[in-house]
Amino acid sequence: MQNLIGLLFSLLLIFICFVIAYPVSKKNPEIARKIVHIGVAHWYFIYVTFFTSTTLALTGLAVVAVFVGILNITGVFDKALGQSNKKKNWGLVWYPVSNFIMILLGQFGIGGKTALGVGLLGMGWGDGLAALIGMKFGKHKLNTSKSLEGLAAFFIAVTVITFLFTHNLILSVVCGLTGAVFEFTTPFGLDNITVPLVLYMTVAFWPKSAMLLGFTLMACLAYKWNHLTANGVSGAFVLGVLCTWIFGIAGLVLPLLFFVSSNVIGKIRIHIQKEEGNFIEKKNGRRDLIQVLANGLMAVLAAVIFAISDSYFKMNALVAADDAKKLLLMKIMFAAIVMFGAAMTEATSDTWAGEIGRLSKKPPVSLKTGKIVPRGVSGGVTLLGYGGGLLGAAFIAIFWYVLFSGISGQMDLFMNKLPSGFAVITLCGFAGCVFDSFLGAFFQSLYIDADSGKYTEKKKSPSGKDNALFSGIQWMDNDMVNLASNFLSAVMAFVIAMII
Repeated sequence: MQNLIGLLFSLLLIFICFVIAYPVSKKNPEIARKIVHIGVAHWYFIYVTFFTSTTLALTGLAVVAVFVGILNITGVFDKALGQSNKKKNWGLVWYPVSNFIMILLGQFGIGGKTALGVGLLGMGWGDGLAALIGMKFGKHKLNTSKSLEGLAAFFIAVTVITFLFTHNLILSVVCGLTGAVFEFTTPFGLDNITVPLVLYMTVAFWPKSAMLLGFTLMACLAYKWNHLTANGVSGAFVLGVLCTWIFGIAGLVLPLLFFVSSNVIGKIRIHIQKEEGNFIEKKNGRRDLIQVLANGLMAVLAAVIFAISDSYFKMNALVAADDAKKLLLMKIMFAAIVMFGAAMTEATSDTWAGEIGRLSKKPPVSLKTGKIVPRGVSGGVTLLGYGGGLLGAAFIAIFWYVLFSGISGQMDLFMNKLPSGFAVITLCGFAGCVFDSFLGAFFQSLYIDADSGKYTEKKKSPSGKDNALFSGIQWMDNDMVNLASNFLSAVMAFVIAMII
């Protein structure tokens, strides 16, 4: 009976929100949408008061997500939902989806009602007030849809709500800052999923999640200094947190060394070499989400492999499993940290090779034809560039060795293999750099710019004309080449580490 009352109150809450929002939508659909957004966030109180069956609550959320999605597609209650003919509002669909995930996590012992309250109400009030304040007082635009005033309102709202739930000022500020960064940087309108989940996980794992404050500040600086795009910040944030969560200080320092050193060398190269030559790059300046994933996805996969193996090792230790199984798990864990190091060395080696190679007094030659090509063209190599690539690989490998030498516990038996691991990740990282050049020369798409006649990686010219494909495979762009070479380096290192 109590759960039934919860369902009835849930439907009543949704109905009341739409009733209030609909007349407001006549004048301002955006305000109407935020009224619904803030209103439905208070479903939290219905959940904790009436629902004793989690299954029933999850089923209800799934039904609401599907129902609102149908209304969104068909255009019913279109102004109340804040949508137009050109742009559908999926925020109210993703909202119950994120709520569903948070409640499900609670059932697995991750977080609970306090974290759920921060995630649900923090997003509801934070996002709602940010939009309203931004519309009224937003004079300092950060992009086309967000303002500094709106983001400040989001930070204050989330900080206050978190404090009301946790009575922890430091945690509240961390949630406010982290939530604001994800609110600003999340692409494709998915902030109604990412922000509640980030707030939920921050509360659930506090104080270990204090590292989020450091990542938040680094993300802000990376964006401010034009190193990352908004969606690149989100990607780097998630990958960095996962690696650090699993590998500790090594998971923080190695990606940070790659990012900082690559940007510093890039800035130095640009300062020395003003002229870019007869070549137009597809992407330059800020790194976007795809570039971040191309260089960091395999490192995160290595961290996940390590975490799963470590978990199974601890479980087998409790049940007194046979030594052969434990030995296998330890070998996998060692191979995972070698794989992580190789992924980082390859990304660094490739970036350093590209930047340092452009400073060569001798022009690059194509691996495919042996002829001179413009500086910056993929597949064009110089001895100086390869020297820079080997130096970059060794640079990361040295820090890998030092950082992972401090690991103790179940991996003690493999500490004597760290010198071998150092050699493996250096060579595999550099091999990935060479493979990147090979793929760039034989398979990466290269076009002729329709406006200037220069070589380019772009499919369209600045005037919007289609560029003619000069060589390579159309879908094999620079990001795909980077991902493929990073994959090869990481997998090769993992296999060798399992053998040695």
